[in-house]
Amino acid sequence: MTKTGPLTFAVIGCGTLGTAIARGILDPLDKDSFQIKRLIATVGTEHSKSRVETEFSEHSSRVQVLLATENVRAVQEADVVLLSAKPVKRQEIFDVPGFRDALRGKLLLSIMAGISTKELQRLASGGDGDLERQQPLQAVRTMPNIAAKIREAMSLSTANLDMLTTENKKIASWVYQQVGQQKFVPESTFDISAVLVGCAGSLLLLAVDGLLDAAVAEGVKRPEATEMVMNSALGMMKLVPAGNHPSVLREVIASPGGCSIRALLELERLGVRSAFTAAIMKAAERSKGMSNS
Repeated sequence: MTKTGPLTFAVIGCGTLGTAIARGILDPLDKDSFQIKRLIATVGTEHSKSRVETEFSEHSSRVQVLLATENVRAVQEADVVLLSAKPVKRQEIFDVPGFRDALRGKLLLSIMAGISTKELQRLASGGDGDLERQQPLQAVRTMPNIAAKIREAMSLSTANLDMLTTENKKIASWVYQQVGQQKFVPESTFDISAVLVGCAGSLLLLAVDGLLDAAVAEGVKRPEATEMVMNSALGMMKLVPAGNHPSVLREVIASPGGCSIRALLELERLGVRSAFTAAIMKAAERSKGMSNS
């Protein structure tokens, strides 16, 4: 893709994350690098169509919502295509007559969990290498997280940087930077990195939920406990990127004979640390296998 003017953007499968990213680029934080002239979103049902139309009512002059039966039309009219459908639907989407032809020459951004750039190439070529012979696929695989809804996502991207043009890399980075932070990582470490971004938050929320339950059991109202825990946790987490190693922080907090060391020892007795490690490694294993399933 060599277009440098305002972009037409298609979101194929405009669910929660697709909607968050679309909202980000329609009202970008960085208004100087790129502009969205038009956004075309596709969804599976009439109910979802109404939801997305309502979501973007203030941008109605630039937004068009279609049913998934018109995916080919959406891609044909777009410069950039965001593939945000469920991974299990990928073959069904690409096998629609005309979809692969429509994708040629476009920048493909995929946020389908576990789907490698090699699998995207296979899908786009129909498994016969035809598209690869004609033109290298301009594809960027990314894992954002749900914090994109409040522009606080950490989005990890990977691509064949020998094939991806400089302009397309800039477009991909710009898209995800409108909903938070973004960085490129090698695909060799993408799966474990992606689950840290995509899954770690849910694991930490499980821990937060347990803390809140304990506070409620001891007589603290849940809204008050939530405020206490979240403000404390957010402040503590910000100390880590500032250069404080988690284990050092634990040592500082856990004074001799105090409450924190008792709590930490109980967590160690229950195997919480190894459970978190095993959970993330299991998620990474699943991510690696999804392209083959």
